[in-house]
Amino acid sequence: MGSEGKKANILVVDDNPGKRLALVSVLESLNQNCVTAESGLDALRCLLGQEFAVILLDVQMPDMDGFETARLIRSRQRSECTPIIFVTAYVRGEMDMLEAYSLGAVDFIFTPIIPEILRAKVSVFVELSQQIQAIKQHEEQLERLVELRTAALTAEIAERKQAEVSIRKLSSAMEKVADAIFITDADGVIEYVNSAFVVVTGYERDEAIGKSPRIIKSGSHDEKFYAQIWEALLRGEVYRNVIVNRRKDGQLYHEAVTITPLTDQQGKVTNFISSGKDMSESIQAQERLHHLAHHDALTGLPNRVLFVERLKHALQRANHRKRAVAVMFLDMDRFKMVNDTLGHEAGDQLLQAMAARLLACVREGDTIARFGGDEFAGLLNDVASPEDVAPIVQKFVEALAPTFLIDGHELFVGGSIGISLYPEDGTDPQSLMKNADTAMYSAKQRGGNSSEFYYAGMNENALARLDVETGLRHALGRQEFILHYQPQVDLKHGEVVGLEALLRWERAESDMVSPLEFIPILEETGLIVAVGEWMLRTACVQHRAWQAAGLPPLRMAVNISSRQFEADDLTEILRRSIQDADMSAEFLELEITESVLMKNVDQGIAALHALSTMGIRFAIDDFGTGYSSLTYLKRFPIDILKIDKTFVREITENADDAAIVKAIIMMAHSLGIHVLAEGVETREQAEFLRQQGCDLAQGHYFSPPLSGKEIERLLIENHSLGSHSFGKHT
Repeated sequence: MGSEGKKANILVVDDNPGKRLALVSVLESLNQNCVTAESGLDALRCLLGQEFAVILLDVQMPDMDGFETARLIRSRQRSECTPIIFVTAYVRGEMDMLEAYSLGAVDFIFTPIIPEILRAKVSVFVELSQQIQAIKQHEEQLERLVELRTAALTAEIAERKQAEVSIRKLSSAMEKVADAIFITDADGVIEYVNSAFVVVTGYERDEAIGKSPRIIKSGSHDEKFYAQIWEALLRGEVYRNVIVNRRKDGQLYHEAVTITPLTDQQGKVTNFISSGKDMSESIQAQERLHHLAHHDALTGLPNRVLFVERLKHALQRANHRKRAVAVMFLDMDRFKMVNDTLGHEAGDQLLQAMAARLLACVREGDTIARFGGDEFAGLLNDVASPEDVAPIVQKFVEALAPTFLIDGHELFVGGSIGISLYPEDGTDPQSLMKNADTAMYSAKQRGGNSSEFYYAGMNENALARLDVETGLRHALGRQEFILHYQPQVDLKHGEVVGLEALLRWERAESDMVSPLEFIPILEETGLIVAVGEWMLRTACVQHRAWQAAGLPPLRMAVNISSRQFEADDLTEILRRSIQDADMSAEFLELEITESVLMKNVDQGIAALHALSTMGIRFAIDDFGTGYSSLTYLKRFPIDILKIDKTFVREITENADDAAIVKAIIMMAHSLGIHVLAEGVETREQAEFLRQQGCDLAQGHYFSPPLSGKEIERLLIENHSLGSHSFGKHT
């Protein structure tokens, strides 16, 4: 039984001792006396000698349940008006509710008990009972007041019930959302966590509730960072940021957090609600793409973009401190022979071994980079004087002398090294790199496996280049250029949906000249503008000819160089080329490299949007070899993103390449951009790409570049075999 010698005004009836104790402990804060009864019969005994303001009555009790107990209580004249609040985990339906209210119940409290709701409801009915007692003493004078007060209290009870329903709905919704949510009091003590919080952090509810959010603190942010959060919240501001937190198992994760302060009617902060989305996968994908944009995928060395960036900083420091800087270009000797005899896998292993040896030679602060193929570059930073460079270069030459052991083969692979010095050989990155390349070519011409410093009279190689340049200046007029076309295949349906136009040079009285030899010269001399216009016109005319021959209208992809893209008359050239060929603009696709777009982002966006109004499509060529990011690309009207072949070559063997390709496909699709993989050479590569959702592919597995007539025959043959049969016959 409850306290003796004090007037009791609350009766708690429950057969569960723990629940009785919990109810009493909550109600004591109301400064009211409590009497407990462990059964319905015990409750009736209590009512024989005492009156109560409120009765809290458990529904499910042995021998005599709560409904029967309430019926007997109501039969007693003294207790017929005492408010009864049923305490239960559930009710069986509407009939139970109606029966309860018919017995004089005024409310239900559902377990588990929420202390605030219990105190609020009981206090209402305690107050109601006290007022009823007072009204009885002044019945005649206060009858109208009783009616008004009762109506007000009834409305308040209804409002509280509605609030309770809303709270339950909100709690249910928070349990179902995927974001991790927790609620703290004004001092930052956790009062509630949802299921997603448990999944994301690894902390169970009982491990988190009552603790501080510091349990997920990672140590990645300093105290000033957290102090700024508190300052914003205490000002009543909503705080948003990406925070590095730590799971229970110690693993770090990135979380996009929104923290909202809740205030009372006086504007005082009472609680904080934090919701967070786990951004780890997205952040990792961005970091991979950022690393990809600045590093060589095979060796992990910086690529050309990062090398140039570091060289710029090195020159700035050298100018300020009056120091020297050396730029080295290294080209591996006999590397092509290794690739041709032992295969690409052995060649890649050799490149990795070469990278390791070069790294072993550099000092702290120096850089070794790979530009592609067998070309490496070195930046010797902060050199006291030019005379100090020669011993360092000799160290590189000696490091390349020992044999390389690759797949059981001893390989003697030296390197030709060219060196340029700042400030003697140039004061900007372009000049220093160009002169180092010239010196490297001179070293290679001398037989290789040696080093050569640049000097002003180094012009031997310029003669050969001049010959190529002279031939190029006459090639267009002599009609020596031709176009070959490589099919682009829909991986889902196996049919050809497009063709890429590729420039070829059949020099008079000579063999076919490699595009790698003449296209860079076209770019450097500006001849690419006229040749590019010829490519556009020829490709459009060929497209129309194929349609006249009864072939389906496929997309025609044509590469656009930097000089063409920046030309003022590009729009007019495109319009004339399309109109003269009587070709629909929707079938023309312009391929533009990352570096061209990123050279001037705002200008590039404006240019592409202007051209897209004509109906022309756009593709980003060689994605991953430049320095753009999908964050920038989403601002361009891009239709297709082409994954560079260097990342496709080993997607079935190299987990890193596979992960990179997967990330590119996923993020491109999230921006509504289709993906085309270049350099597909095997069935396994094609199947891997198809399974990952890659839209298109091109490469020798499907077809090498072919002349217009050969393409026409191939498409006719493919059409007769059925669209799903396209590909290399095995």
